[in-house]
Amino acid sequence: MWGTRTRSLAAVTVALALAPGVAQAATSTATASVIAVKPLSMVKTQDLDFGSLIASPTAGTVIIDPYSDARTTTGGVTLAGGSPSAARFSAAGVLNILGLITLPTSIALTGSGGGTMTISAVTTNGPTTRLFSGTAILDVRVGGTLNVKANQTVGDYTGTFQVTVVYL
Repeated sequence: MWGTRTRSLAAVTVALALAPGVAQAATSTATASVIAVKPLSMVKTQDLDFGSLIASPTAGTVIIDPYSDARTTTGGVTLAGGSPSAARFSAAGVLNILGLITLPTSIALTGSGGGTMTISAVTTNGPTTRLFSGTAILDVRVGGTLNVKANQTVGDYTGTFQVTVVYL
């Protein structure tokens, strides 16, 4: 019934199973995967520009609308040209992730003639929590209210500010 070959194979199998110190191994395969995404990035594409103005003995304000770049005044300020515009930022994210936009509460400006001004009521073109949808790019525009003092010192005024977008 059993041939010599079959008996030899069975004997070897039993001997290996009972033999001490004989290593045995089994192998299986798994897959490793990851999705690498670019971290949130943001680039300024336009500065906040209030244009030129003429101050008077009465304080006033200049307002830049972040939706339309429209410039309006109150009090003793007269507009004198320039190319007013809201600041613009392009924020790149991950599709369908929420981004929280953080704006400064005020921006300090220093003039070349030694004067100072403040931008208050810093605003953006939409809600501060936005969904990265479509192309996963957010268009963030920033405007605000420039507070012009009575008899404001003549000069070029500049200041810097940060806009932050955080993943939620």
